[in-house]
This record gives sequence, C-alpha cells and structure tokens, in this order.
Amino acid sequence: MLMAWAGYWLGLVLVKLSPAIAAGWRLSQQPNWHGSANAGIGDGILSATIIDSGRTVWAGSISVLTLALLVAVPPLFLWLVWLAGSPRTNNAGGMSVKNEQARSELDAAKPRIGIIDTSASSTSKRRAREES
Repeated sequence: MLMAWAGYWLGLVLVKLSPAIAAGWRLSQQPNWHGSANAGIGDGILSATIIDSGRTVWAGSISVLTLALLVAVPPLFLWLVWLAGSPRTNNAGGMSVKNEQARSELDAAKPRIGIIDTSASSTSKRRAREES
C-alpha cells in the first residue's frame, strides 16, 4: 500500500512539475545564467515562476485546496479499494485453533465446583438414624 502511495505521489510530481524541472535544469546548465526562481503563497494560491534574463520561462499556480485534494484523495481511495478487496478470512483457520486452545486453557484454570446431589445420601442417613 505504501509503495502504491509513493508511486502515485512520484507520478504526480513528475506530471505536474516536469516542465518546471526541465526549465530549471536547462537554465542551471548555462554558464551565463542570469535568472531567478520564485515560489510563494498568497490568498490560498501557491505560485512559482522561473525567469531567465527578464523572460518568464515557466510559471505555474495551484490553489491550496486543489493541491491538498490531489495529494490526499487518490491515496485514500486506493486504501478504501484495498480495504474492500482484502478477504476477511485470511487467518480464520488459525484463529479458530487459537480460540479453542485459549478456551481449553481457560476451562482448565476454572475450579471444578459443581452441585453435588446429597439428597440420596442424606435421606439414607436419616433413615438409618430413624431406624436406630
């Protein structure tokens, strides 16, 4: 599950930021690079720009809510699909054996106190007393 999430997030970064990464890489490899890269947040919008010699090479922006939904909802959906698809009886056989063993251990630990029917012996003792 964690690998699926990491794969999704990596894919999201590559798809959404690959033009910015490519522009930044190209400009950083030039010997006479006179530019800047800026990123900021304002009014719930995350924005970034890459500028080379006064010319905007790349610009992008996204709302914070959209970014949060892109980051959180698909992994949550993946988890729900995994949860719904996983069988509930993976360890059912082993659990029943463990439960029986635990139950027998509990029963063995209980004191064996039961109701003893003393009516037959007490009546015979009474009769023996009455007869004597």
